[in-house]
Amino acid sequence: MPELAIPLAALLDKLGGADPAATMATLQTDDPSGFDLLCTVIAGAYFLNPEVRQAIGYPGQQAVTIVPEDPPDYEQDGLLASVIARGAIYRPTPSS
Repeated sequence: MPELAIPLAALLDKLGGADPAATMATLQTDDPSGFDLLCTVIAGAYFLNPEVRQAIGYPGQQAVTIVPEDPPDYEQDGLLASVIARGAIYRPTPSS
């Protein structure tokens, strides 16, 4: 997420080399948006790690080709049959 680069750099500059546990506790109470930013970046980096992805069985994002069905899946189970059989129902828009 490139839009996080500048706010993250500013936050890290502000934090300096402070104790990580104390810093997180302080951020959580004093700077909730900074805490959220740091947690988002940390979680994202964690799940991008190939060892972590392998350990949890997550291959990462993959392109999936959608093959249209005939009829579409939402018509196959019959849930829309009563709506289709009923036909169009609407209230005309009032003219001004």
